[in-house]
Amino acid sequence: MLHPQTDLMQTITIEITGNNALQALRELEQDHQIRILAEPEIHSPVLPGEPISEEDFKKWIKYAEESPTSSLSEAKQRWAAQKKKLQKHIR
Repeated sequence: MLHPQTDLMQTITIEITGNNALQALRELEQDHQIRILAEPEIHSPVLPGEPISEEDFKKWIKYAEESPTSSLSEAKQRWAAQKKKLQKHIR
């Protein structure tokens, strides 16, 4: 089951049924939210994660739509703080 509140990457296979859907996905890719793979190797170690059911995917979409957003500056601040924590563990 997909847990949207985690930072785990999930790999899904979808069929695009119209140009509008493809354009929407390309916009997400331009915003670095997703990565579109032309011919993914399903059992590749580059694509971690368990397969996701259609029901779980719909739940994830609903969760994402209802979740609050954050500004780019806020995201950068949060990443800077997390980066400092990670660097302390590396040294």
